[in-house]
Amino acid sequence: MAKTNLIVGLDVGSGKMTAIAAAHDADTNTLKVLTGRSALCRGLKGGMVSDIRETSTAVSALLGSIERECSQNIGQLFVGVRGAHLASFSSHGTYNISRPDKEIVQEDMALAIENAKAVPIKNDNEIVSVIPQGYAVDKQTGINNPEGMEGSLLEVDVQIITGATTHLNNLAKAIQRPGYRIDGTFYGLIPLAESVLTADEKENGAMVLDFGGETISVAIYIGGILRFSCDISYGCDILTSDLSRVLRTPRKAAKEIKEKYGVVHPDFLKQDIEISVPLLDGSSTRPVKTSELLNCIQPRMEELLEKVEYYASMSGYKTKNLPLVGVITGGGSIMPGLPTLCMNVLGLKEVRRGYVQRDLITSDEEYFSPLYSTAMALTIYSSDGANLDDMGSYEQGGSMADKITKFFKGLFG
Repeated sequence: MAKTNLIVGLDVGSGKMTAIAAAHDADTNTLKVLTGRSALCRGLKGGMVSDIRETSTAVSALLGSIERECSQNIGQLFVGVRGAHLASFSSHGTYNISRPDKEIVQEDMALAIENAKAVPIKNDNEIVSVIPQGYAVDKQTGINNPEGMEGSLLEVDVQIITGATTHLNNLAKAIQRPGYRIDGTFYGLIPLAESVLTADEKENGAMVLDFGGETISVAIYIGGILRFSCDISYGCDILTSDLSRVLRTPRKAAKEIKEKYGVVHPDFLKQDIEISVPLLDGSSTRPVKTSELLNCIQPRMEELLEKVEYYASMSGYKTKNLPLVGVITGGGSIMPGLPTLCMNVLGLKEVRRGYVQRDLITSDEEYFSPLYSTAMALTIYSSDGANLDDMGSYEQGGSMADKITKFFKGLFG
């Protein structure tokens, strides 16, 4: 199989990996999803590698099956990372324009961003992403794109996302062992939010919640700009653990029961039916009402959402004081009643489930599921050239100024 234009987004999640393979359709001039896969991975925990060999084996099986189905080698591979080791903060950069004509060009914008990156970070951390938030020209603020304007002093505010170098390197090694090349590494929440939010939602105020198995990723946009993001080291797998313990049933059975009968709000318990639950001995069962499941699931999900509120308020963005809409996605977002619970606990004005916007990509319906949202968003984000704004943790070719210049050409050109 020869190298092709096959683009793959690999979402490294909590104990599993999900991949979407897409290619540019010359007839429609659009990006088209060819296939998608999701696989459990015992070598991952909370989005971080706990066993390189297990993770490499899972990568090889997952990506190999995609290549065989598409009858093509992977041309570009973009990886989305997550985990509590990721952190974000704001920074400010300036650049003095000394040329006689004073006209701002993309290289000036790139150098201002480079200066914004010149901040101390932990020795064992590295920059994963730098996201421009807005510019000022000679103290005139509120500028989204200063290219072509005249001025002497260019300023930029950015959001910087860092990650633990050892975790990022271990993940890179696990993916590269089977022979795959990483073309870009992202904080997966960023392309996800860009793909599921509308421009009006980002402008008016929106919170994105990505419910994974062992993490919940949170992003807040206000005024069209990413203001806050974090990964919380708790996820929906804890609901499975609770059910397993309370019902005295194997974890696998608890997961199946949660997915088939679980709801998180009483308004969505349409019938309080009796189900048969297998016990730990593997041979006997006992009857359980579905209301008992609700009594176990709802308090725990409320606790998870209270942690979201805590982390947001600690950063200065208390959700109950902001006119935010909520967009929920990820495998855990499918549970009935979660939008209502999010409104009640977080004070959000409205909540919807987030799907990748259909004008961004062509796909069969099954891949628009929240399960595939991050992987699909990675292919879209990367194919637009936005990945060139990332720091190239594993691909160091070219200067950063060149990379960011290419990013702006893709964004504004």
